[in-house]
Amino acid sequence: MKTKTYSYRGRIYSEIPQEVVEALKIKAGDEIEFKPVYDNVVLLTPSKEAKEESKSELSKEKIELLKKVNSIKHYDRTYDKIVKGLNTKEKEIFDELLKNDVLFKYKRSGKELIGIDKNYFKYIIEQKDDLIEKLVKDGCIVIEEQSKIKALTDRIKSEKLNVRGIRGFDKRYYIMSQEKLSEIEDKLEKILTKEKMLKTISAELGLPEDLCKAAIEILREDGKIVERKKNTYVLA
Repeated sequence: MKTKTYSYRGRIYSEIPQEVVEALKIKAGDEIEFKPVYDNVVLLTPSKEAKEESKSELSKEKIELLKKVNSIKHYDRTYDKIVKGLNTKEKEIFDELLKNDVLFKYKRSGKELIGIDKNYFKYIIEQKDDLIEKLVKDGCIVIEEQSKIKALTDRIKSEKLNVRGIRGFDKRYYIMSQEKLSEIEDKLEKILTKEKMLKTISAELGLPEDLCKAAIEILREDGKIVERKKNTYVLA
């Protein structure tokens, strides 16, 4: 399904396709929420008081179901893969968690995966897993505490994630998926034909400075980028 955008008084508007209206049971006057989940992918959900109330606390059964979902490796966490290992009661709970946005769907490398809303990590996992979730979804994390590196590295190995990591001169740890690194490297090759500051690079690419810095630090280590002066870079 496709829809066009139009401008009115300096704002951009678009019609919601009827199929989406019916699927989400949206009616005139309802509030809707746009939640960025990965790059150019945005999750559209109706925002209703009843839904918010149902999300406030989780029962023991729901927590156990979330733990079961979390035990599946991120890149294998598809709807079919999860449902295959659930009994009838667990399947009902799983669908309810999806409906209430405790779980959500997002696309990664051509696959539709199931994510866990970060507000519910407190029920099932420690902070290091929160970082793994962010790494898989965003393709990059930046860590300042050295104490987290060992445990995180062990988790990355157990998940068999294809990532690159480096400790920058600023003593921060930059970890990026190979897929995200290749994506940003292609963009950097087009704009770094002359020296540019990190802030300028970030603005031209429309990406956060930390994301650009992570890619630059790794590519600098590979000898593909040179830092002429502090936070100023050019292709080698």
